[in-house]
Amino acid sequence: MAVIASRYNAIMTVYDEEDRLVYANKAVRNLYTFFDFSAPQTFETMIRSSLEHSEKARAGRPGNHDDIIAYVNMQRLNSRLEFLREYPAKLICSHIRLPNGENAQLRIDPSTVGLDNYFVNPSSSFSLMETIRRGEDAAQKAAALDCLSFGVAIVGVDRKVRHSNAAMTDQLRRQDGITLDDLGRFVTTAHQGAAELARLIVLGCVGKLPHATMTLSIRGSVPGHVHSLSVSSGAQDSNTAVVILAPARVDVASVSSVLRRDYGLTQAESEMAAMIGNGMTNEEITRETGRSLDTGRGHIKSIIRKVSGEIATSNQTGISRWAAVLWAITGAARSRGV
Repeated sequence: MAVIASRYNAIMTVYDEEDRLVYANKAVRNLYTFFDFSAPQTFETMIRSSLEHSEKARAGRPGNHDDIIAYVNMQRLNSRLEFLREYPAKLICSHIRLPNGENAQLRIDPSTVGLDNYFVNPSSSFSLMETIRRGEDAAQKAAALDCLSFGVAIVGVDRKVRHSNAAMTDQLRRQDGITLDDLGRFVTTAHQGAAELARLIVLGCVGKLPHATMTLSIRGSVPGHVHSLSVSSGAQDSNTAVVILAPARVDVASVSSVLRRDYGLTQAESEMAAMIGNGMTNEEITRETGRSLDTGRGHIKSIIRKVSGEIATSNQTGISRWAAVLWAITGAARSRGV
């Protein structure tokens, strides 16, 4: 609780077995300026003072303070009590009864932890602390997926996207082979493959795919570019499918910048390695760059010499595989929304 309070600048107080205040962090003192922290305080004196100031500020409904305090104290006998306070600020309040008899209280701004709708489902089995931890865990997993150049999406049986990593979000935004239709469903931009993709997603959601992973090819937005796409079942009982999309081409600029920075290749060498990663031959690269074949061969020899310890085979095939792998793990080093 103390770690979460510090991380999110939340309020934390601790009361002993007699309900006397024994700890109040800085956030409490900054927000509840009408409390006299130099004098001994109890839970009752603090909540009574808060109710009085709330009524003066017309931020709370008039009521019998004794009845309110008695009700709250009764509820605090449980191991967990959570509610929403509107004064002096909108805060989710969580009371936890500790094994030693003390009572710890965390008050946190719901917007700072993405929990504005926390009380929409009052029967939630997760406590505030557990919900925050799960959110942080999900954010870390999402950040890991954002590092991949492969697009990854979790899709429901209705074909609506539950989550997508940065690469898939970008692919959908550019409508490069895939998009969201008017109903928000995950679809191909071309008619070809549309029905098969829809079928595989539904089968993946209900766990009825004929194999663990099914693949298909879809047309990209650039003529001649074909993306590879796979569908597999999501987590058990989640009723979701995992859709992974591999871009048709390596991003030459992205990979070449990594090759120059981390492997000491020249501008020309890094561009050639990235183009080889796209499956281009020396002749095709020569035509595109305007360099001679001999220059191209010289670049290949230099690339192999500089990265001989990185590639599986010291030839153009080895360079191609290596560049493609680098693109897969570094090409999506991007920020969401960019």
